[in-house]
Amino acid sequence: MSWSSYKGKMDMLFAGDTAPLAYLELKSLGLPEEQTPGLSADLCYFMEARFSVPPERVYIEFTSPPRHLFGWNGGTF
Repeated sequence: MSWSSYKGKMDMLFAGDTAPLAYLELKSLGLPEEQTPGLSADLCYFMEARFSVPPERVYIEFTSPPRHLFGWNGGTF
């Protein structure tokens, strides 16, 4: 299961700069920590190619919640 959400034209400020930026959250059950550098590179490339947001303005939060704390369909994983 996967989903995404996009919110454009939001007022955001990082490091006192209003230049275009992206804040991404990637949550995945069992996300291997060793994969986050590659995912970061891929996501930064995508954001620059698709939305013209340079990699130095892309901030990513990786989260791997415990399966028992992630619910779906009336239960947990």
